[in-house]
Order: sequence, then C-alpha cells, then structure tokens
Amino acid sequence: MIQATANRPTCTVRLSGGLGNQLFQYAAGRALAIRSGARLIMDTSFYWRRRQRHRELELAKFPVIGDFTQTPRLGTTIGRIQQHFRQWVGAPSVYREPHMHYDQHIERLATPVVLNGYFQSEKYFAACAAEVRQELRIPEPNCPKVLRIGLEIAASHATALHVRRGDYVTDPKANSIYASCSPEYYRRAMDHIEGSGPVYVFSDDPGWVKENLRSETRTLVFPAELEPCSAMDDFWLMSKAFHHIIANSTFSWWSAWLAGQKKGTTVAPKAWFRDPSIDDGDLVPENWIRI
Repeated sequence: MIQATANRPTCTVRLSGGLGNQLFQYAAGRALAIRSGARLIMDTSFYWRRRQRHRELELAKFPVIGDFTQTPRLGTTIGRIQQHFRQWVGAPSVYREPHMHYDQHIERLATPVVLNGYFQSEKYFAACAAEVRQELRIPEPNCPKVLRIGLEIAASHATALHVRRGDYVTDPKANSIYASCSPEYYRRAMDHIEGSGPVYVFSDDPGWVKENLRSETRTLVFPAELEPCSAMDDFWLMSKAFHHIIANSTFSWWSAWLAGQKKGTTVAPKAWFRDPSIDDGDLVPENWIRI
C-alpha cells in the first residue's frame, strides 16, 4: 500500500464481501479519486464485525494506492465521539449505489464523499483501466509447484473454466439470488473457444464437474489435484489462461479481466441473477460473449 498525502479531499469506499467485491469497490473508488484528485481511503470495518469473520480482507495483499482504515461503530464511545466531530466539521456526503447497472451520476460526485455499494461494472473504472490493472497485480504464489502449473497454463493456449457451486447450492440466501451455471452453459461455452488447448478447471465441487462436463475434444485438468491450492493461488492461475469461461461470480470475472490483455475469448453466463428484472447489462464487458 502506498500512503497518500493527508491534506487532500478524501474519497472513502466501504469494502465488503469477498475478493471479487473488494476489487470492484477499490476500482470504483480509485477511479473517482484519480478523477477528482482525492485521497483514497478504504474502510475495512465490515471485516472486523464478529458475524463477518468468514470473509477476509484480501485487497490488502495487492499493491493498491490508498489508506486502509476502520470506522468505529456508532455504539462505541469512540464511534459517538467521531460522529459528533464529523457533524461539527461537516461530514462527507454518502453515495449509495442505487441499482446494479452503471450509474452515470457517480461522474459528477464532489469530494469528500463516501461510496457505499458493489459497483460491478467495468464502466466505473474504464477511464483508468491501465492504472487498475497495474495496482491489482496478483501476488505470485510461494509454492514452486503452483508456479510451474502457471507456466504450463500460460504456455499452452489454455482455457480457465470456473464452476462455483458451494454457497450457491447450500446457502438458502445465496441460492435465492444466484443459480449455479448449468452443464449446458459450460458445454456451449467450450464450443465458443477456438483451438484444442487444455481446459483448466477451478471449482469448489470437482466431483460435480467430472460427472457433468466430460469432453471428447478437450483435456480437462484439475490443478487442485496436481497441488493443493489456496483461493488466491487459483485466482493467479486462472489469470494465466488465454481464454476464460467464467461463472456468475466476481471472482472469475476479475481473473478474466486482469488477463484481458492476452486478447483471448471470455464467455460469461447470460443469466447472472435469478431475478430476471435485475438489469445486469453493464456487468459484463461488451467484448465478452454471453450465452
């Protein structure tokens, strides 16, 4: 993390959720900070609440620009003091994302400001895409075997295929929002990928993949069977592929986007949410294929 000067106006983004959400929130905040000449502050309070300990602050592992901070809860003494101080000096405005598609109003925001939302669209940071790619360089794994697998993926014109089931299947709340992608989606997606390079599969349910995604023309490789990998290892390995078949997951969205300069094909599901009334038209870049 690079420290910024303290006397500039601030753009604070409230971080929440897993790795993919954190990257979207950072990218949107960083874009606004660049545009307005503000100092970026990343509020990590979400990760210190007891009920949120199953989520980790992954963004701190990247060479991001800005300052991490934690806002005390209003119920604490420090929180009450901070609230009164802000009221006295003038609190920054709070921008709450109004919907799931791109909101142009963010371009007219003045700082100081607090951003509260998910900002799941490349349009929020398209103007500074080069800076975002540079600052979100994925840390290299420490394991030599994982590094070797990465070299093999990069050299083989490979496809990274991500299957997320887990909470999409077992958690009633997540299942009410997202449906796990079907075998038919993955079969059709593989048909869109040119060539015969290997398909590296990343999934929290490899057994389901083996039962449902057999291919007569493609070799399916499961890196987790070659070497136990952490989620960050998987993320790094996926970014080394030339082509990507992503799930309706911000995790695989970002692995594909960060590999975007390879000019390969990226396929994404047309149905991202269960609710068809949610406008997700801005979620997937225009040069990706949705099926």
